[in-house]
Amino acid sequence: MVMKKAIAATILVAALGTAAAGTAGAAQAGSAVSAKAVTAKAVALTVKPSVFVVNYNDVQVRTALSNGETLVSVRDLSAAIGAKLSAVNGYTTVTLDSHSFAFKTGVKQASVDGSIINLNQAARVLDGTAFVAVKPLVQALGGTMALMKDGKLAINTIKLLAGGDNARFVSASQAIVSVESDAKRTDYLVDVATGKSAELLSSEGGSDLVVAPGGAKAAYTDAEGAVYVIDLASKQTKQITADTSIKTELVWSADGSALYFLQGDKGSVIAKVDIATGTISKIVEDKVDYKSALSVSPDGKKFAYLVTTPPKATADGTDLDKDTVDIDASGEQVQVNLYDTSAEKPAAVALTSAKDDKLFVVSADGSTVYYVSVADENANATVVSVDKDKKTTTLLAEGDVEELVLSGGKLYALTAVSDAQSAIYEVDPATAAKTQLYNVPASASGLAVNGSQIIIALEDGLYVNANGAWKPITR
Repeated sequence: MVMKKAIAATILVAALGTAAAGTAGAAQAGSAVSAKAVTAKAVALTVKPSVFVVNYNDVQVRTALSNGETLVSVRDLSAAIGAKLSAVNGYTTVTLDSHSFAFKTGVKQASVDGSIINLNQAARVLDGTAFVAVKPLVQALGGTMALMKDGKLAINTIKLLAGGDNARFVSASQAIVSVESDAKRTDYLVDVATGKSAELLSSEGGSDLVVAPGGAKAAYTDAEGAVYVIDLASKQTKQITADTSIKTELVWSADGSALYFLQGDKGSVIAKVDIATGTISKIVEDKVDYKSALSVSPDGKKFAYLVTTPPKATADGTDLDKDTVDIDASGEQVQVNLYDTSAEKPAAVALTSAKDDKLFVVSADGSTVYYVSVADENANATVVSVDKDKKTTTLLAEGDVEELVLSGGKLYALTAVSDAQSAIYEVDPATAAKTQLYNVPASASGLAVNGSQIIIALEDGLYVNANGAWKPITR
């Protein structure tokens, strides 16, 4: 399709050239196009450097003002948006994705995707380079324009990924974003500065991609439980093990040489797989079921996780299908456990005993665990820390905490402030100092953090914070 459009554009610009030679020549050639060469005396224009915000980045381009219309250096703007330039028989064609804009200096018409349009004024050469009105050029290439509060012209030519969610940072400049459908999940690498995306992986029934330290690779399991690692630069996938046992809560080792996970349908075992050999070894097998929210210390010796005690079902007979069944939820609770394999007699230690719900368990080194505590449905959720001596401390009680992320040794919390507004806080666990970073709409969710970069999901897509302003990276 692109090749056909390119051929069509070449034919049309050739027709434009014939038309520009004069009305009589165009009639003799049977052309339906009536392009008019500019015959008026040229007016000297002043070329000056201007700063445009092109795809969310400040870019300096050469501009000139003519008859109330901004002309822009075609070469400068093409370089800023990544468009290709080609020249044939005096005509210049600008190509971006499936769009093309072909023009000739001195002619008040152009070819846009193979169709002729009229220009308010012809392109012209200034200071040795071609200039054309910025608006028809941007619109022809599928872009949009807007005037910012500071007076800068904002141009966006990037087609944002539709329907993306579940952002995970790869680095400060890239994130993995997933798009779900009924049949499969497709993961994309998204440039957080521009929103430009590229397909990374398409899978059916696989787990979410878990990014390795350093951001060079990611791991996932398929529907059968086999473990795979994908190189994020080459997009090459390697199967690590074909073992079909259930594996959840994949966690990378600090050096990227192994993956820890919960094994079994009840998450009873903590195991790891060696990336180089595919060998699986059991680390913790304490016969305690319903582990979740696994966190591993950098030295691979301490494991923090939740343990859920389920409600008990009792009946007045032996046939549960016929007899009355009572559900006893009095013993149902969720506790934070710590297992230290370096201890003289390794054993799981319950760090908490209160019956509050506990969510988003994270730990930087295994010595202190952080989580969101929900005391009851009528109370606000808070951020709490508990150390190896079972001492608990409330770190954040502002609003109703909804999400918690640990990044770079700092805690980041998304908390509901009112029915219309939420806030993002940064908490320093070492000092308990907390800072409110941003106010966001109450619909915000999916908090992801990498250093100063923050991504949130709003109702119309994913947004990244850039210099205090939220800009979309998906739609």
